[in-house]
Amino acid sequence: MRKLLFFIPLMAIILTGCLGDDNNDYYSDWKKQNDDYLANLESEVNAGRSEYTRFVPDWAPQNSVYVKWHNDRSQTLKNLSPLSTSTVDITYAMENIEGTDLGDSFSATTWGDSIYRSQPNQNIAGMWIAMLNMHVGDSVTMIIPYLSGYGARQMSAIKPYSNLIYHVKMKAIPKYEY
Repeated sequence: MRKLLFFIPLMAIILTGCLGDDNNDYYSDWKKQNDDYLANLESEVNAGRSEYTRFVPDWAPQNSVYVKWHNDRSQTLKNLSPLSTSTVDITYAMENIEGTDLGDSFSATTWGDSIYRSQPNQNIAGMWIAMLNMHVGDSVTMIIPYLSGYGARQMSAIKPYSNLIYHVKMKAIPKYEY
């Protein structure tokens, strides 16, 4: 009987703690800031006043990414472009919309020469989409909306609802697979 008297209040505390979602309230201003940032970017893209191109794949119409090239694409257009299962070598730096550094391939575990190696389909949706639209030698800035990134989840230093800004250079495609 004593165990039951201890167990009932404990369960009430646990259940009460699970009812509210403090994460949504805590990050509501941050979410609004990121939503406003995307709305402004989308407006600029639609009006033709932006260097960014929006990509929405047929296979994931709820996801998108904005990409701006820093190189002359005509110089890399004939270079290899990866498939979802290709092995890709890139260098990258990542930040949020406030410019806060969120990581890079230069300080992470890499394949040498600061290379991040993966398959496009092993990354968040926005990165996957962008990689499939790049060629070896391309240097881009991509803006990944939080719905194509980590969404409402916090990942290490990345706050929930964070649009991610990546600066990426595609170095090589060591394995081109079907």
